[in-house]
Amino acid sequence: MATGSSVIQKSLSFEQIFDIVKKNEKARFDEVYRTLLVKPDDFTTIPDNDNYSILHYLVINGALDLFNRIIAIPNIHFILLTQTATKPRKDALQLAIDNQTKSSDHKKLYETINRLVTLDKFVGHGKHKQIRDCRNMLLQEPDLINLKPPYRKFFLIHHLAFDNSRDAFDQLRESGVMNMTLLTNDQQTASEIALEQNHKEFAAYLESLSPEMRSIREQHEQENRKRNAEKTKQSEVKIKHDEKIEEQIRKADGDNMLACFTCPLTKDIFQDPVVLSDGFTYERAAIQQWLDTGHTRSPMTNIELASVALESLFKNERRIFA
Repeated sequence: MATGSSVIQKSLSFEQIFDIVKKNEKARFDEVYRTLLVKPDDFTTIPDNDNYSILHYLVINGALDLFNRIIAIPNIHFILLTQTATKPRKDALQLAIDNQTKSSDHKKLYETINRLVTLDKFVGHGKHKQIRDCRNMLLQEPDLINLKPPYRKFFLIHHLAFDNSRDAFDQLRESGVMNMTLLTNDQQTASEIALEQNHKEFAAYLESLSPEMRSIREQHEQENRKRNAEKTKQSEVKIKHDEKIEEQIRKADGDNMLACFTCPLTKDIFQDPVVLSDGFTYERAAIQQWLDTGHTRSPMTNIELASVALESLFKNERRIFA
């Protein structure tokens, strides 16, 4: 049986990527990045035998480029000021301050983290309805009204839309020029966020202030209808595929049975099978590499994918074959 293991780049274990970052093996940073795409929680995990996380070692080593790549992962969830396990405890900003004189990258990393802390603080005030604190920060820096860290899903305007905070919205608009067409990391307008929460009046109010926001929402709705139509086509293809598999099983032929348990990309027996939105099952590492290289169509049907989310076929890390 053909094997695709030589061409498929699998994600590494936490121990492996932790060791790469700790030793500052820059030649292998791409492997760290690819792994964190799949397992982002590893970024701030502190192992039992160490006092620092991957985040902390990036700061200590001045790994500016990898740090910037990681924080740009859409909707990655992590606490920037995660503390070390040292005594006294220190967060990423304090480590950056301690190490900023080591090199130009260390200095830039300190400046980046210091800026992210400010942006986090401002957006956090908006999220928690601390409007006075938002206004005070805007008095010092009006441009904050349209800024956020790359790993945050929402800008200020989206938090206000989510909470139906029209009064706060009107107050804060007086403190700076608010960009009404800002999109979330999921490419949603503030009016779309409001509509998701059933805040129809606020959504209509936002779009009355920004016809462009309404146009973007309408364009998104048109794209969604197109995706739904393509998804229907994929379902039809999947039904035919399932019928073929059922026929193979009925024949009970050894080769055909084996095909039911092998990845269509690698031709290897599944170890970590996942289902893509096209309805087909793939080996996780294989289809992840397919997606990471920029493909947006199904490798089986060549139809545009409705989603690139991967759903594990089995829970609790079970495998088909031990």
